[in-house]
Amino acid sequence: MNFVTVLALIVSSTLVYSAPLIFTALGGTFSENSGIVNVGLEGIMTMGAFTSIVFNLSFASTFGTATPWLGALLGGIVGIIFSLLHAVATVNWRADHVISGTVLNLMAPPLAVFLVKAIYNKGQTENINQNFGYFSFPGLANIPVIGRSSSRTLQLLPGWPSSCPSSSTGYCTRPALACACGPAVKTRKLPTLWGSTSTRCVTPAS
Repeated sequence: MNFVTVLALIVSSTLVYSAPLIFTALGGTFSENSGIVNVGLEGIMTMGAFTSIVFNLSFASTFGTATPWLGALLGGIVGIIFSLLHAVATVNWRADHVISGTVLNLMAPPLAVFLVKAIYNKGQTENINQNFGYFSFPGLANIPVIGRSSSRTLQLLPGWPSSCPSSSTGYCTRPALACACGPAVKTRKLPTLWGSTSTRCVTPAS
């Protein structure tokens, strides 16, 4: 795996995982400009994400491909409702902004875990079937070096095919998106960076 491929994988993963944090930081900026220090952004994100996942699991068969979009909208609404606790505490009751935000951060994660156990009788939910997925932006793949990170069929090893037959083995760069076919000498399971499931990867013979 050469340097260009490693850089493309890093940039691709960074763009995927930084988007929610960027939007949340923008919301915190608006809050700061209004005179409210909102350090409870993590708690608001937790409740919004929890609501979106529960909605996705419950109504995926009803709304189909529109489920993740509706789930994101519902998660935003729940985030607004949850942030009203901070608004009432700081604006109406003149509570300390930092303490109020910290309470949100401390309250949201255990509340979400409790609700998951109450609803599903276990510590975590199932994996969702309807998600936003990956897609390629036209023209971005032509940008030198970093353009490869925008391609949905990013290969781990140059020159190897971007998809494998079901009977073959290979290194997977993203779940169900790209893999490099080759002979295997051993097989093992590794946790993926793009989900909670594991991807079966193999080491090609030298």
